[in-house]
Amino acid sequence: MSDPRALAERLASLPVRVSGIRCRSGRLAMPEYPGGRPSTLLELSGEGCAGYGENVAFTDGEQQAFLHGVEGMFARAAGLVRSMLRPGLKPYDRAALEAALIDLALRQAGVGLRDLCGVEAAPLRWVRSFAARPDAAAHGHALGGELKVDVDPSWPESAIIALSREAVAILDFKEAGTAEMCGRLASAFPHALFEDPPAGCAHARVARDRPLATEADVAAAVARGEWVNVKAPRLGGVLAALEALALARPSAYFGGMFEVGPGREQARQLAALFCADAPNDLGPLDGALSSMSGDSPSLIRLDGVGFGATCDWSQLAPA
Repeated sequence: MSDPRALAERLASLPVRVSGIRCRSGRLAMPEYPGGRPSTLLELSGEGCAGYGENVAFTDGEQQAFLHGVEGMFARAAGLVRSMLRPGLKPYDRAALEAALIDLALRQAGVGLRDLCGVEAAPLRWVRSFAARPDAAAHGHALGGELKVDVDPSWPESAIIALSREAVAILDFKEAGTAEMCGRLASAFPHALFEDPPAGCAHARVARDRPLATEADVAAAVARGEWVNVKAPRLGGVLAALEALALARPSAYFGGMFEVGPGREQARQLAALFCADAPNDLGPLDGALSSMSGDSPSLIRLDGVGFGATCDWSQLAPA
């Protein structure tokens, strides 16, 4: 199966029976987040199986609202999936629930993505990403491999020249900087994708990330000839991400939202199926769950049962 929409239809049609729920919120140790990054791991159980999801909302308040709300939601829904995935759920909340339901449904059926798509394993192209810093070239060189680098608008010409010697696949402007800065970087990185550049950027290879919250946003980016960074949590779930892929391929790649548990494994599986040759921002995260399964994701196995890895609850420090 090479059509993302066909996979979405198969996943949506899977029967699933839910009889229990378990959540744990906490913080993940990350250099870019002093005090840790908020996260919630979710387990749905039924018929002797468990399915997992990961909520990547950015604030403690959002995470706590999900933690307390999802247990009440489950009680009111009495295990009915249609009631759990009610209209109006926030995208991050829906994405975590939907992923756990898909994982549980696959496990209850005793199948995985190989059984639905016919692919045993796939090599995955991935990049390491890091935040803007003055010594980007030295840091990137130490990391090795292909890179996704957040742009520092204050870089002098010497820093740009030094960074151009590294394998930079994506420069992420985060909608900051100037058109003049884009021009300087375009000369140094003619083949790199410029993600979310500022207005006036004339670079030929533009990608969009932050503005993509709906299928319509994705369609508009594709119509402009832009690449698309697909993120299931931002779009509201796996099924929406597959719809986005159907619109955007072959100019699509997967991005991470600091998933470090099942969410990251699930994103890697979808990327391996549909964007294996793209610069997927799904590399290991420095300092975050360095012992997690698939820390060097060059080959993604798709022949297991379920969708993604199990949760390591011990990695979450109390919030």
